[in-house]
Amino acid sequence: MRKLKKSNIFIVTVPTPINEDKTPDLRPLITSSELVGSIIKKGSIVIYESTVYPGVTDEICTPILEKKSGLIFNKEFSTGYSPERVVPGDKINTIEKIKKVISGSNIEALKIISFIYS
Repeated sequence: MRKLKKSNIFIVTVPTPINEDKTPDLRPLITSSELVGSIIKKGSIVIYESTVYPGVTDEICTPILEKKSGLIFNKEFSTGYSPERVVPGDKINTIEKIKKVISGSNIEALKIISFIYS
């Protein structure tokens, strides 16, 4: 945990299992957001890589980060999103061939996220 507290870029890569009713189980994402929210500081960027439906980062994860950190979104910390697009076992569409899709909650975060993933 001590090493995490020294970081200012966090990449959350947790599974998104499916519930019995075929809806995504967001508990791993929520738990991770609570943990990261408890240690982020001003200037941090939190990037989510879990493949989830549109809006999860903004509607579910970001409010948790704000509440746990006491920081203001897009003023004191930023978020990004980059869905996992690799299909395990696919020998044709390998990680080297798949285009990485990224987004950032503001232009500065997007520049940094773009640099990280390049």
